[in-house]
Amino acid sequence: MNGLYHYLKQGPLLVAEVRGFKSEIGKKFDKSDKNAPPITFGVFKVHLELLSDGTPIMLSIYPNDSIDLDTFGETLGLKRGVIVAISVGRLELKDGQRRAVCAANAIRVVDQEETKAILAA
Repeated sequence: MNGLYHYLKQGPLLVAEVRGFKSEIGKKFDKSDKNAPPITFGVFKVHLELLSDGTPIMLSIYPNDSIDLDTFGETLGLKRGVIVAISVGRLELKDGQRRAVCAANAIRVVDQEETKAILAA
């Protein structure tokens, strides 16, 4: 539980269960220069379900270019059904769906002992 207290001191905290994740490549265009090539960036999306009320949340992580998106989920230790704690940078409600954005190092898998303590509360 000491790790969760550390995350609470940093800001808003989500504790949720992972429902799925995938990596995508996004493109955006520079509107000031019509001849410029599109800017590509990687997005890692995680589908979560809040432990408190079961609300679905779409979490987007925008990692650096040096991080391989195909193996990013495995390096974080994500798999379906795992409980995670996320220090959220931005949380919004858009078109009836909750969306959150966090940094690449702001997500942490909660171990079994902490999971039992959370679910018992």
